[in-house]
Amino acid sequence: MHTPLHPSVPPDGPLRRLVHACLDDLDELVAVFVGELREVEPYASGAVPWPELREHAEGSLELLLRLIGGMPVPERLGDLCERVGRRRAQYGVPLEVLLHAVRLDFRVLWDALVRRVRAEDLAALVHGAVRVWAAVDHHTTRIHLAYLAEAAVLAREREHERGRLVARLLATDARDSQVLAQVATALEVDVSGRFAVAAAPLAESGPLRRAADALQAAGVAVHVQDVDRRPVLIAQLPDGTSAVPERWLSGVPCGLAPVAASLTDVPRVVRIAVELAATEETDPRPRGLTDAWPSLVAGRLGELGDALAAEVLSTLDETGPTERARLIETAWAYLRTGSAGAVAAELFCHRNTVLNRLRRLTELTGCDLGRPEDAALVLLALTCHTGTRRSP
Repeated sequence: MHTPLHPSVPPDGPLRRLVHACLDDLDELVAVFVGELREVEPYASGAVPWPELREHAEGSLELLLRLIGGMPVPERLGDLCERVGRRRAQYGVPLEVLLHAVRLDFRVLWDALVRRVRAEDLAALVHGAVRVWAAVDHHTTRIHLAYLAEAAVLAREREHERGRLVARLLATDARDSQVLAQVATALEVDVSGRFAVAAAPLAESGPLRRAADALQAAGVAVHVQDVDRRPVLIAQLPDGTSAVPERWLSGVPCGLAPVAASLTDVPRVVRIAVELAATEETDPRPRGLTDAWPSLVAGRLGELGDALAAEVLSTLDETGPTERARLIETAWAYLRTGSAGAVAAELFCHRNTVLNRLRRLTELTGCDLGRPEDAALVLLALTCHTGTRRSP
């Protein structure tokens, strides 16, 4: 809750006289304020032009004095708070520095009032302190809100520009050196750096965006680009790092491409990440090429994959539906674990039962899952088969 801007009780005579005395010496107050601000970065290095800074300081101090004294506010000062907030955001002045500068108004004004007060009016000044603080608080709040609103607009504009540049980088396959340099500047990354690239499944994009927010908060140079209606995370790896830190995407469903060797390599790696994300919409973890290769190959084979599945698995149709389902379930489990004992524990059956099913599978298909070549063939055939498109 903020103290009301205009307390119901008007300022008494002594306080009004003090306000008028300060208004008469407004140039002196402005000089004190600007002098102190010259010691504060980024004001000290000229981030805000001094003529504009002085103009805003003069307007702010006059506005505050008029509010304290219950005097009319001229039209030229009506939107001053909003102008100050917007301009400081545009100049990139950090919010905490801006608020420090605005609160400096209170000290400058209070010191000016104290220096001019007569002994017999001291009680009136102390009583009027609430009016001084109410005016400064209201002034600060308006500037703060204007700054936040403008900063949000600028952030959206920067993000739009970053997205436009990255889209051009992807469309030109990083062949345009000028675009490459512009993207590096916009994303604040090194062209020769290494990059993690991950794409989210269409059905679950939230976790990847939240991971990007967490990385950004941790100081990682990260950007999220929409590609084929899905978000793609592009993040520069720390110096000396050649692999994506596990904590970055832990528990995030996404297609995780191989690390891009440079910014030039990012378009190729983005295509891989998007294709990986399209192979599995429900896996609650990052999936790399070694995880998703059966689905990737099956997707590229098209009707050849259907033909392969029919040739390898058609003999299973000679069995009943129950046996066929059990054989396929056992095959998936064995391809995933490579251990009859592990399959038995997973399927709640005896190890000998698993071995019998594997032998039966070999009899029907001619493929021995103990042989790497046959295992790869059955894995690909199962992945291509309608209704069993999943990785082991």
